[in-house]
Amino acid sequence: MLTSEFTVSEVKDAVFQMEHNKAPGPDGFPAEFYQVFWEVIKDDLMALFTDFHKEDLNLFSLNFGIITLIPKVQEATKIQQYRPICVLNVSFKIFTKVATNRLNKVAQTVVSPMHTAFLPGRNIMEGVVVLHETIHELHTKKRNGVIFKIDFEKAYDKVKWSFLQQTLRMKGFSPKWCRWVEGMISGESVGIKVNDEIGPYFQTKRGLRQGDPMSPILFNIVADMLALIIKRAKDDGQIRGVIPNLLDDGLSILQYADDTIIFIDHDLEQVKNLKLLLCAFEQVSGLKINFHKSEIFCYGAAKEMQDIYTDIFGCNAGEYPFRYLGIPMHHRQLLNSDWGKVEERFEKKKLSSWKAKYLSYGAVWSC
Repeated sequence: MLTSEFTVSEVKDAVFQMEHNKAPGPDGFPAEFYQVFWEVIKDDLMALFTDFHKEDLNLFSLNFGIITLIPKVQEATKIQQYRPICVLNVSFKIFTKVATNRLNKVAQTVVSPMHTAFLPGRNIMEGVVVLHETIHELHTKKRNGVIFKIDFEKAYDKVKWSFLQQTLRMKGFSPKWCRWVEGMISGESVGIKVNDEIGPYFQTKRGLRQGDPMSPILFNIVADMLALIIKRAKDDGQIRGVIPNLLDDGLSILQYADDTIIFIDHDLEQVKNLKLLLCAFEQVSGLKINFHKSEIFCYGAAKEMQDIYTDIFGCNAGEYPFRYLGIPMHHRQLLNSDWGKVEERFEKKKLSSWKAKYLSYGAVWSC
């Protein structure tokens, strides 16, 4: 299914699934161009897909992008405070969009059920509910356990291509599909846009581009290897999860893209084993954990050893309420004030756009 011949209908679906009013790539053609003139260009486009299927097409000629730095905070002064977004040629994104649609059909079978990001049939709130119920169970029943909230540094940009290829082969993807993915993510030429000027183009050597339709699902597959490593460690008795009374073998990990939370039983040796596993995962995957930005939460008897655990991980003890996927988390009932930031973000990002839809163009310009 993944490497079958491309059809006109699936390519058309991919083209018309692309959003409007998005910045075009270096060639200047937006998605609307391909949608409006579909009947004119479809034969030429399908000829490219035929060559690609035969592996006679080198995507390098289409694989160009412009990296724009988007500030993550107000008055950003450090490079770490910017998020790099890569604007790609739509002609190239059509290929990755078609591939993504195919990959989504099998994603459920290759990604752990505890990973809920960007997968059809899974909901962002599943992880939130599981985390809330786990915290409530640990606190009210005075059970022992440690929750480790991990912060990854620029996760998409750090992925090693060799590790991605190894992961795809390990999960059973065919050699042809692996070559297709390699051609889509490697060999790109990008330029960095600063103050409306684009610098010289250069080739990247690692990472998944934010702006590529395939990047989220590929990152899920890479991040899922951490869940697999932890599962094998559990099977070997190196670590144990929490609340085994509610889940078979206990809960060990929740993932939503790069938002990862690990649960482990209160045991010094197990915590040391977990630290070694995380360091090993860093080395093989390329992902870097910001231990100094990560947080740890201890329950039951683990509170007495909280300082030791924070020293092992090199992290801070977390404070309540903490946020997971933007939702405040606490073992007690949340206060109205705890939802302040959520309400603020909702009003800013959602309500403002909804209100604008009901304004005339004159009213919009006068605002």
